[in-house]
Formats: sequence, structure tokens, C-alpha cells
Amino acid sequence: MKRHEFAAYDVQMHNQSDSIAARIATRCLADLDDISWRYVHEVRELSGYLDSVIDDEELLRAAQASLEMLFGRIAGADLDARLIAHSDRLGRRRARQGIPLDSLLRAVRMDFRFLWNAMRTYIAEEEMPAFSDEVVTIWDAVEVHTINVHAGYMAELAEMNRELELARAFLLRRLLQEDAHDPRLYAQAAETLALDPDAGFIVTVGSTRFAAEFRAALRTSFPDATIDRLDGAEFAIIDTADVDDAGLDALRAIPGGLSPVASGIHELGMMWRAAGELAALVDRFDRAATLDRDWDRLMVGRLDGVLRSHARQVLAPLASVPDRERNLQIEAVQQYLHSGSITRTSEALYCHRNTVLNRLGRFSAATGLDPTLPHDAGTIRLVFAATASGDEG
Repeated sequence: MKRHEFAAYDVQMHNQSDSIAARIATRCLADLDDISWRYVHEVRELSGYLDSVIDDEELLRAAQASLEMLFGRIAGADLDARLIAHSDRLGRRRARQGIPLDSLLRAVRMDFRFLWNAMRTYIAEEEMPAFSDEVVTIWDAVEVHTINVHAGYMAELAEMNRELELARAFLLRRLLQEDAHDPRLYAQAAETLALDPDAGFIVTVGSTRFAAEFRAALRTSFPDATIDRLDGAEFAIIDTADVDDAGLDALRAIPGGLSPVASGIHELGMMWRAAGELAALVDRFDRAATLDRDWDRLMVGRLDGVLRSHARQVLAPLASVPDRERNLQIEAVQQYLHSGSITRTSEALYCHRNTVLNRLGRFSAATGLDPTLPHDAGTIRLVFAATASGDEG
């Protein structure tokens, strides 16, 4: 910048102030180009300001604007809107460029020492005591600049984080809710979400009944897991490489729907939907709903009316059986389905094993379904689950 550009500063300063700092700041404005280049050389010595990130031309422009603003404040000038907003814009731009905050603040805090040394070259020896008395003026200008740079940096960082969250939410929604098989989507989602596209994943979706317990348990057992939210449901995607036997036990104790393993990122949507359906079945704060343990209730949810009608048909022959006898038969069948053992069933019910066999036999004779046969046992589980669902409704 040339001296004639700062003529207004000269006139204004002489009218407003006779202080040494104001007079010297006005002289520095006239030599701004040379002083700015010296500033650039000093900043280049700081870590975080590599040429590949910010070239000399940009750094010089920033130095000129910063020094013009700082010298202008010291001189008592009425700064224009461009200079007033410079500190905030500088902080925001450095955040976008990925300059570490500590490197940025070191450069900004260097301003005081730099300004002091630059202004001293214009001071006669006998003026130094009076100039030293005005150090607060210089310090105040730098402090305002530092505060505004820091505020701009943090505001832009928050905005960048919001943008990342929006991008993450957008990709998650597409990845988990769309059925289209799009390799480009999978590749983009893997990069943005930092997922290995070919890895195995387990999805856990939190129960709305035990939301706080879900978050607390997940953060305790998997502190590095990201808890996302989609359509009101909280969930986490866990890489199976991070899950050992103890981790699997921990997942089974988290109150949420727990999916089977997704073999690659392309299966995440299917597993997320399954885990979401299972999450609605969680009835305890210390237990997950899983497909192997809760498949019957899951099927009832999907085939609600059909299974209830089928359950009524299957159990209709028991309607003529006295209530106590009917309840004893159903209790024996339920216990046997739980344990798979006549002996353990008799122990749980405090009766002889022959009594258990008789009750199972009478149930089979009435309904045509034998609890000891795997195929029939599955049907009976569905019948009981549909009956329980009907009672709750």
C-alpha cells in the first residue's frame, strides 16, 4: 500500500490525538507493505503455516489487513466495515483451511511483539519512556484482534461440524432406508462414516423405554462408538473387529434391538431395520432383544392379525378343558420350550417327570402340535407369542 492511501489516517490522527503511539502507528500505515512482508517472514517460522496450505500471496493479504486494522486501532481511526470484520473472517478462513488453533493463536499473539518492535524503529531514544507508557494501547488492540479471531475460528468450526453432521445424517438415511443397490453410495458412505465397506457390522438400536440406559451402557462398553439418531431412534454401528466374546455379552445386555451380523456395508440397511423392530420388543433395562431369542415376537409384530387368528384356531380345543388343567398344560409346554429338557422342566415345576410328559401329551392330543418336535415347537412359540400380544392389546 502507498502512503497516499493513508492520508485520511494522517489528518484524522493529528486531529484526534497527539500520543506517540498514535503518531507512530500512522507512520507505520504509510510503510505497510514493507512491514507486512516482515510479518509474513516471521509467521513462516511458526508450525502449521506450510506453503502448501497458505501461499505467500494469501498470507501477505492477511498480514496487510491485520496490520492495517491494528495500526488503525492504535492510531484511533474510525475503521471501515471491512477492517472491523477482518478478525472474524480470518479466524473462520483458517478453520476452513485446517490450520491448528494453537498455530493460529501463536501467530496472532505474536502480533504484540511484532507491533512493538516495528513501531520502535520509528521512535527516538528520548521518546522511549513516553512510548512505553502507552503499551496498553497496543496490547488492547492485539487483545481485541485475538478474541475476535478465536471467536470466528470456533464459530466456523461449529458450522463445519454441523455440516459434517448433516452430511453424515444424509448418508445414513440413504444407506439405511433406501433399498437401491448403489455402489457409489456405499463407497461415499464408507468414506464419510469411516467404515470398511467389506467389514462385518452389528447394529444396535436403542429402546425408547430405556433410552438413558441404552446410552449409558453403550458408552461404558463401547466408548469409541458413535451414537447416531435417525427418525427419533438412537443407534450405533459396531465393527465386529471390535467385538470379542466379552463385547458380545455386553451388547446382549444393552437395552436395544440387536441385529445379526451384516456382511458388508451393503447389508446395513436391512440389519438396521431388523434391529429397530427388535428394539420395540425390549422389556428389560439389562437385556437386548435378539433374533435368535425373540424371533417369535418379531414375527407376531409382522403378521399380527394372521397369527392371532391362527393362535385362536390352534388353542380352540383347549377351551373345553377346565381352566386349572389348561393352565397346567400351557405352563408345562412353555417351560419345556424354554429348557428343552423334561428333567429341567419337572424340576422347575416341582413335579414328577411323568407328570410333565402327561401334560405335554394332553396338549399335543388337543392341539395336534407336539412340543418335543422342533417344527411344532416353533409353531407353538408363535402361537403363545400371538396370544400374549393379544392379551396386551
